[in-house]
Amino acid sequence: MTDKPAQDAPRVVDPDNVQEIFCEGPFHLNVAPVSTLTLTHVRPRPGALINEGRIELEAVVRSRLLLPLANLMMLRDLLNRLIKDEATPGNVTPGSASGVRLN
Repeated sequence: MTDKPAQDAPRVVDPDNVQEIFCEGPFHLNVAPVSTLTLTHVRPRPGALINEGRIELEAVVRSRLLLPLANLMMLRDLLNRLIKDEATPGNVTPGSASGVRLN
């Protein structure tokens, strides 16, 4: 697999300026012909925090990505290439997947 886009690949655009969502909680992957990756973020429940001054955490679903199985396998291969077993946050270059075409 090459990191160069195919000659006939469509141009990548973001006309709606899709927002980035921080997800640092548990996640789930349902592998199927159309796979679903569900991402969450853990945060305090507002009622308990504001009304009672206590922290009660909940994992809130922030995003669900639907991926054809072929794209999920390409994502797996990309992650395997970029993140090796010996990788630590200090030696993974941010943005190193820039320009990689997943589909």
